[in-house]
Amino acid sequence: MKKRSLFFTLLLSASLIPGAAGVAETGGHEHTHETKGIHKEALPKPKEGYKDLTGKVHIEKTTKTKVLDEKGNETSTITFKKNVNNGKFSTQASTGKQKISVLAVADKQYRQKHKDWKTRIVNIVEEADEMFNRDHDIDFVVEAVAPWSSSGSNASDILDNLADKFEGRPYKFVAGFTANDNFEAGGIAFQYPVKPDGPAFSVTFDLGTENTAKAQRHEFSHNFGVEHDPQGSGIRCIMNYDYAYTVDVWDAEHNSLIEKNKVWYQ
Repeated sequence: MKKRSLFFTLLLSASLIPGAAGVAETGGHEHTHETKGIHKEALPKPKEGYKDLTGKVHIEKTTKTKVLDEKGNETSTITFKKNVNNGKFSTQASTGKQKISVLAVADKQYRQKHKDWKTRIVNIVEEADEMFNRDHDIDFVVEAVAPWSSSGSNASDILDNLADKFEGRPYKFVAGFTANDNFEAGGIAFQYPVKPDGPAFSVTFDLGTENTAKAQRHEFSHNFGVEHDPQGSGIRCIMNYDYAYTVDVWDAEHNSLIEKNKVWYQ
């Protein structure tokens, strides 16, 4: 695997005292990369636990999504039609001018748990991109879905496994979805200080479609170089663990950084 300049983030399933500061280690798994090591920080699961979306999500653009096999060969397609939903989960955002291609992959455990895994993971990405559409004119488009055989003893290993298997694919983002019992987190992603030399990678755990989408928008933000706000600071932002599952805004500094770095994925 090519070395990357990155910063790991974890959304851990273990609970923390609200407002407590600090870093929680997750198995002592460390890497050395080009410019900085890997830092693992913990976030409690949302209070409501596992939660699915209700109703249809807002799909900004009709897309014919490729279904790939494990070797990357196209086996079929699924058409997801543009849908403007007046329900509680839609912001009525217009489709973003900047289209970012996504390969969404689900591991064996996730596929066994959800027979509708292809539709499910597309809907999660579509829900996760509402804020990006609304605030940054960015539309994540799932151009392909594929199976994945995840392996690793913890979340960091499983993210590395994803990157090893899908590096070099012709997509801007590779979003992994896992139900692997060894994945002890809610989500994990590479945080890039500079434009990555390939796809941007993240993995989210199966928290239900609604909470997975909330975790994914947090992780996608790291792919744009965004860091965390400190717990206990009162900053209402999805990058503050105190508010990650309860607000749908970034703070001003993070908005500026996403706006600056979105050029990486043109």
